[in-house]
Amino acid sequence: MIRHAAFSLTAGALLGLPLAAGAQPGSATPPLTYELIINGESFLIEANRLVKLQSKQSPETSYQVALRVAPTQRLRLNSVQLEYDWLAKVEDDRKPRQRSVRLTHELGFSMLITDLGQELPPDALSEALKIVTDSVTQSFRRLKIANLEVGDPRESGFAGTTGMGVMIRYRDEQDLDHTCLVYVLTGPKFAVSCVVQYVNRDFEDAKPLLKKTLDSFRPLSAETRQETPSPRR
Repeated sequence: MIRHAAFSLTAGALLGLPLAAGAQPGSATPPLTYELIINGESFLIEANRLVKLQSKQSPETSYQVALRVAPTQRLRLNSVQLEYDWLAKVEDDRKPRQRSVRLTHELGFSMLITDLGQELPPDALSEALKIVTDSVTQSFRRLKIANLEVGDPRESGFAGTTGMGVMIRYRDEQDLDHTCLVYVLTGPKFAVSCVVQYVNRDFEDAKPLLKKTLDSFRPLSAETRQETPSPRR
């Protein structure tokens, strides 16, 4: 049985309300200076530049190196990992159970992802999808969103998951059409809910970046779980 309280933050976080205390906002602008350690020796270098480093420990030794920020970043939650475009801001509530992250991209779309912590059978998928969808639509109705259309649940799946989804459409105060996609997806030893929101006119630009993340869900290995620090309580 899926309890309603488990999804109480979903709609609020999607609509721009703060995540739980302790959320860690990220930045789409990476730092410029990095520490690089080679054979135990530390060097400070700037990103995106090819530089020659002279060893102080061995004056006859030098290194030619460059460090670039990868366009695709990896994020580990409690039982699942995912990939996202580095231009997205990341907010992570770091909860020990049903941990949520919100990805907000500079193109204007957002994704709210909640790690449900276990693989779900088909009946639990349907129940979880109904809970999340009801939470989101209730929030839209409280905000008096115009022209709200809620589609029927459909089977959905991506590269590493199977599941179900619902499409919600609405129009905002600026007369812009929006789409909200609600998914509950499951894979080996994990399940996630994912609430996606974008302006319809931006869909072609957002589509490949959304697909990158939706296709990337994978379980954490036992070794990775041991290496990943426990979330703060």
